[in-house]
Amino acid sequence: MLPLIWTLFALSAVAGFIVIAAYWLDLQDRPDLTRRQRVGWSAAVLLFPLSIPAYAFLGGPGWPPFLRMASFIPAAALALFFGFLFGLFA
Repeated sequence: MLPLIWTLFALSAVAGFIVIAAYWLDLQDRPDLTRRQRVGWSAAVLLFPLSIPAYAFLGGPGWPPFLRMASFIPAAALALFFGFLFGLFA
């Protein structure tokens, strides 16, 4: 079971970095956001497990359903990391 979970963690960590980059690039490309809003959403990347899904569902970017579900990948990677850290997977 551990190799499967480890593989899932590795894939979600890589995909999580891609989602974080896509989030930031999407913010910078939106002309409807003011500079202050862009800076605020960009600073919110520090709280990425919360801010990326909030942006995807509430921020109004018009992401398709697949990307809205993908916005949870960084949070899943973080959950798996802490699972490894605290020995939940044996």
